[in-house]
Amino acid sequence: MAFGFCACCAPTRRGFLGFTAAGLAAGGLGGCVAVGRSMAPGDDELNKMGLQAWSQIKKKEKISGSAKGRARVNGVARKVVDASGLGRSYNWEFALFDDKQINAFALPGGKIGVYQGLLNLATSDAELAAVLGHEVTHVQRRHAAQRIGAQRAGQLGVQLAQIGLAAGGVQQSDQIAGLIGAGVSYGVILPFSRDQEYEADEGGLVTMSRAAYNPNAAVTLWQKMAAANAKSAKPMEFASTHPSDANRIRRLQSQIPSVLPLYESARRA
Repeated sequence: MAFGFCACCAPTRRGFLGFTAAGLAAGGLGGCVAVGRSMAPGDDELNKMGLQAWSQIKKKEKISGSAKGRARVNGVARKVVDASGLGRSYNWEFALFDDKQINAFALPGGKIGVYQGLLNLATSDAELAAVLGHEVTHVQRRHAAQRIGAQRAGQLGVQLAQIGLAAGGVQQSDQIAGLIGAGVSYGVILPFSRDQEYEADEGGLVTMSRAAYNPNAAVTLWQKMAAANAKSAKPMEFASTHPSDANRIRRLQSQIPSVLPLYESARRA
């Protein structure tokens, strides 16, 4: 983390400049997190965003014509959302999109999309459950709300910085404020998202195990993902919203023993 900045209050011009400098030097982020949380959308707003996004995605993407593929997605997704405890929280809808990208997502409001490329990669239902358990955990833990709150707080900080620097007669205030913006991005939003990814990995293991899918499949799935990623250029983990494949796999391997009893119990039920 190079530096960080957060505008938690509206200080005087001199105090604002000193506050900005201190934030850049110290990289203090506790206030940013607090402001981000306070600016996060509530459940109603978040669900509305999810439903709007779902509507737009379905207009843009082509639904797969494979009845077998759609049935597979529906079957695994239904088991996963029920095991997550959110089965009755939303009017869940699942879709398989006819696109080769290796991706899937779950939206607030109860919508899950899977792309054909992922379905081709995840050759077992357990591997598909690993991905869907991960994505449903994002919804379960309200990660989208947290990210939106952090982004809103970061935008507010940059706007206040531009006003304060310009009022203080600081030369090249726009460029300096741009650096502050980068600090918000690399110092708050992106690492926070990596933490969310790790949390979703851990929650996904629990959910897939409760749905009677072998949690070891999460490792084989990410090994396949790592092989696929190796064929394309990827940003360094520091500048990415996602953990590196190697770190993710190591953490999953260390967490699997704790969820195996859940899997064995669900499998016997």
